[in-house]
Amino acid sequence: MTGGPDILASLSSIEKMDPDPYSGNLFTYVYETGDRKLREIQHKALNMFYDRNALDFTTFKSAAFFEKGIVRFAKSITHADESVLGTLTYGGTESILLTVKAARDLFRKKRGKDEVPEIVLPSSGHPSWEKGAEYFDLKLKVIPIDRESKKANLESLKSAINERTALVVASAPNFPYGTVDPVTDMGQITKDRKIPLHVDACVGGFILPYFEKLGEKIPKYDFQEEGVTSLSMDTHKYGYSLKGSSVLLFRNPEMKKYSNYINISWPSYIFVNTSILSSRSVGPMASAWTAINYLGNDGYLSLAKKVLSARNYLFKEMTKLGFRSTAPLESSILSLYNENIDVFGFVYGMQKRSWHLEVQKAIQDLVPYNVHMTLSPIHDKLSRAFIRAARETIASPQDPAFKKLMEGISTGDLTVLMTMVKEGNINAALLVKLLEQIPEESAKEMANEIVNEVFR
Repeated sequence: MTGGPDILASLSSIEKMDPDPYSGNLFTYVYETGDRKLREIQHKALNMFYDRNALDFTTFKSAAFFEKGIVRFAKSITHADESVLGTLTYGGTESILLTVKAARDLFRKKRGKDEVPEIVLPSSGHPSWEKGAEYFDLKLKVIPIDRESKKANLESLKSAINERTALVVASAPNFPYGTVDPVTDMGQITKDRKIPLHVDACVGGFILPYFEKLGEKIPKYDFQEEGVTSLSMDTHKYGYSLKGSSVLLFRNPEMKKYSNYINISWPSYIFVNTSILSSRSVGPMASAWTAINYLGNDGYLSLAKKVLSARNYLFKEMTKLGFRSTAPLESSILSLYNENIDVFGFVYGMQKRSWHLEVQKAIQDLVPYNVHMTLSPIHDKLSRAFIRAARETIASPQDPAFKKLMEGISTGDLTVLMTMVKEGNINAALLVKLLEQIPEESAKEMANEIVNEVFR
């Protein structure tokens, strides 16, 4: 490459490596509305503010302006009063990491540094909580979820908490099965013990309030429950902003202080971070603010209606094909199993038809292998095409290439799989099948090797 035209040609070629994020053929990673004008105005906002640095919000005042506006809107749909304070992060994981830091530091203030604080997490909780515990040196205690409801088991929660518990986590909804944990009951348990309760509403925070307005029965999960001390909600999911943006809300201003990092002792400027990152572009903030102000409550309600319509139609039609839900329908997530087909073959066949799905692992006495679908507004328009592809996939004979691949995995011959890895054509669903057949530590080591191979 020697100049601009060559670089642009290369970028166009590289772009074709990826599935089209606007196509609606993805069921996770992106949350597509199908509204081109929304996309265009956000890209314009991103470009306008991309080169401004949110590290110093006294110099780049736009950073504080956007953040306050976004937090204000998030508070308005979570029953938060004026005392609730918020932070804009660059993703749900960053919101979770800051919550863990705040809980740890608050625990240390009360009990000192000699004890290891603990986080109690339902098994359906996001892995970022384990990541936060590992980063900030807390112990993670995982409790089971109920077999039928797929919600946190309250008796297990009562048994797990003790004087070292620094934080309890609930999900609204959990990502694997789409159910909302019993936040009201969990809040009563934690409030009596003066233990912080965080609600991970990274998926549901910007859509569940509108589902409720559309008549869906949504369990209470936000600040109307007194036991809830903090809540996270991702603007870049159902807030429909560009990646990455998330909001973290604290009921207690003191806990918000512990999420911050401030250093006034080094020789240069006063170092203040409200996020994990120091230098960060104002662009994603501008994008999130633009999405919120473009859509407003009416826009979010309209998009929620499309998601609900897609969910109900797809569930009805997938049921006709033999699929069943692993859990009650409480959100925008479908988790479906089918005992009459090989779900790995189904996902493989759907990918050949350009539909990208995930397989979730089978857990003894809880769930069989199941297909995961996080729905977006665009799926309302595409749901009939999806069902046609699903019918074709089920009716078609098994692909010989898939059969050979699965035979290799079952016998330990990974030649074909590693070829897929090197070609950048890896199917994550097949990795689930592979890694489950070996001990966890060995599986982690193999996953690391696969990742290294991808980036070699």
